[in-house]
Amino acid sequence: MKPALPPLTWRLARSEDAPVMTQIYNESVASGGISPALSDASENGMAYLLLEGRRNGWPTWVLTHGEELIGWASLRRIGWGGPACGAVADLWLYVAKSWHGSGVAMQMARRVHPEIVPRGFDTLTCWILGGNRRSLSLVRGCRLKRWAVLPGVVQFGDRRSDVEIWGVRADDPQWQDYMTRLDARYRRLEARKALRGDAVADADAVAGAEVETTAGDEAETAVGAEFLPTDVHPDAAVPCAA
Repeated sequence: MKPALPPLTWRLARSEDAPVMTQIYNESVASGGISPALSDASENGMAYLLLEGRRNGWPTWVLTHGEELIGWASLRRIGWGGPACGAVADLWLYVAKSWHGSGVAMQMARRVHPEIVPRGFDTLTCWILGGNRRSLSLVRGCRLKRWAVLPGVVQFGDRRSDVEIWGVRADDPQWQDYMTRLDARYRRLEARKALRGDAVADADAVAGAEVETTAGDEAETAVGAEFLPTDVHPDAAVPCAA
């Protein structure tokens, strides 16, 4: 069983976040099969992505653990159709490689969910490379439907990859109800894990306090507990990857 997630902060992205956001994105490029980009993004490209989002009312958020930025997500209009598709959102979601498998991607998706309709979108889409199993697992867990497959449209040298388009009507009351119940379930599980983690920390503190000192012998005890956690290219529009 994975450990409880440590305290995390979800906030709107700021311009000073661009370097780390770029680094996280470029990890997905280096991994292969996650992002369709053929080259690394630049910090200038990421800064422009944030500026464009502010101008158009398309939010970008970051998730942090203390001072560490560990993931980012963005909602924006799909690149096809212009204003005629103004209510169709494209979700981009990236997690730092060191946090893969920690449950962070689902936590980010749950936090994006209540923002979709209030931001003026009635439809959510995710464009995902066919080999990106993490992202495909995420959208299935959120009950998106595979609406289309663009076969072999992405080319990496001699290798081709499909693009799968997953989506849902965000204003569908059944989907809204499912996501609300999913979030409540995860919150309960996270609360139970956190309680178990606190119990372990308390036991460690008690054990550390049971240090005896004798006359003429000074003893210092240091008891500490450290919790260790287990796309769009800014230069050219690309889809979501977790």
